[in-house]
Amino acid sequence: MKTIKILICVFVFSIHIFAQNNQANNLPIQPSNSIDQISADLTKVANSLQIFNKNFKAFLATLPQGIKFSEKQQNFLLAFEVLNRAEQRVQILQKFQIELTEKQAALKTRLTQIEQDSSPEGIDRSVALLGTTRTAEIRDSRRKTLEGERNSLQQVVAQINQTLAETSNELREALSLVKRLRDKCLPQIEEALSDLK
Repeated sequence: MKTIKILICVFVFSIHIFAQNNQANNLPIQPSNSIDQISADLTKVANSLQIFNKNFKAFLATLPQGIKFSEKQQNFLLAFEVLNRAEQRVQILQKFQIELTEKQAALKTRLTQIEQDSSPEGIDRSVALLGTTRTAEIRDSRRKTLEGERNSLQQVVAQINQTLAETSNELREALSLVKRLRDKCLPQIEEALSDLK
């Protein structure tokens, strides 16, 4: 019985500390942070979560076999596992959203460059360096090449925009789920802590 109380106490404190650390990590992102910094921070959080899971599993492995958990304890463990997986999903979606945004920005930059290169002055500049007598043919060929690349990139950007919108919706739903789980689980943990005192 004493082992079960210790287990509950360690479990509750670890969840409480995890929640506090996670809340500290959810501070608003400053606009001065670059996407690389945000991606690095998300990677650190994911690594921290993996280390926590590894340590928690190691702790559970040290417990004597055959311990029977009450239904309430099993519900705590289940709720914690669901919360943990939901938070991991949020991290994965956030990282994917950042990667899509980076790719979108790079493609839009390239599209802007293609628009500039497609102008009559841009085509004339590219042809002027070739030094040929067939400038009309080369201009037409260059224009067609740029149009083909622009059309291809526009399709990719449209696909990225659609995927980004879907990812944003999924992320919004995942964040809502995490918030609901925290709102439901954390008060129960606090209640269990107060019962231990």
